[in-house]
Amino acid sequence: MNIVYASDDNFAEILGVSMLSLFENNKDVADITVYVLDDSIKDQNREKLQSIATNYSRNLQFIPLKELKQKLSSMSQQRGSASTFSRLFLSQLLPSDCDRALYLDSDTIVRHSLCEFYNQDFEGNIACGVMDCISKQHRARVGLKENDTYVNAGMLLIDLKAWVSNNIEQKIENIIDRFNGKVPYADQGIMNLALQGFIKCVHPRYNCFTVYTFFDFNDLLEFRQPSACPSSTEIEEAKVDPTVVHFVTLFCISRPWNKESKGPFFDEWKKYKQMSPWVDEPERTFSQSLNRSVCSKMYDIFPKSVSLTILGFLHSRLKPMLYKMFG
Repeated sequence: MNIVYASDDNFAEILGVSMLSLFENNKDVADITVYVLDDSIKDQNREKLQSIATNYSRNLQFIPLKELKQKLSSMSQQRGSASTFSRLFLSQLLPSDCDRALYLDSDTIVRHSLCEFYNQDFEGNIACGVMDCISKQHRARVGLKENDTYVNAGMLLIDLKAWVSNNIEQKIENIIDRFNGKVPYADQGIMNLALQGFIKCVHPRYNCFTVYTFFDFNDLLEFRQPSACPSSTEIEEAKVDPTVVHFVTLFCISRPWNKESKGPFFDEWKKYKQMSPWVDEPERTFSQSLNRSVCSKMYDIFPKSVSLTILGFLHSRLKPMLYKMFG
């Protein structure tokens, strides 16, 4: 099993917690190799990551991103870090004998075995991912039609042979060039455009991100106003017992490594941190932007039905319109 993470030094602890949870809950898998797309992780944190792999008798390889950073700079890519964009160039970065790989964002925990999921049939597709929940206005901003597939890029199972044979990385470079380095939604927008028509949507339990764990289904619809999303039954199943939990940012909730943070599955993240070499690392101070602070206060002050109606309009309709006008 080939697992890929990408991280800079600031997120090395977060990556380590995710990797530990992966190893702890996949002891049934005979072989796991983790490739870390390494954006200047310091030696001390590299040693801690290696110690986790050694404790579980797993293989860990660091792939430096120096050359990729130069490549992105030459392409005038202006949104996102090298570690964020590195997943777009996996066939250049991973060994040539890797036929498939599972990319995971560092801000995840793995709660169950991934063996069956990893070995699934791609059914003629290049990647498998979980549908993200966005409005048709957001889709249009990327250049997608209302019913085009749009997945969250924080978990992607990729058929690397098909990726290469379909020249996906050349398509990615063409997309970046077309948008002059300002692709909406950065790497996620690029990935969905490049893979459109070749994405298999899977159950949200395999990438149960914060907007799914936090909101009730009807509140989710009101806030995100999606043109498509997983069914209420699938999301409820994912919330009850997810395989992969993805702690993405959301205006009304912090993330588990921050001080005084509370939320779905936060205690599990903290449990794995207690098992990690960063057990004595203090919690981080969360600095909320003005925009998120205003939205959070609105959500707390007004009745939920009122606040979600207002926030839904701002997020799903006004925000993409303003981005289109002002970039």
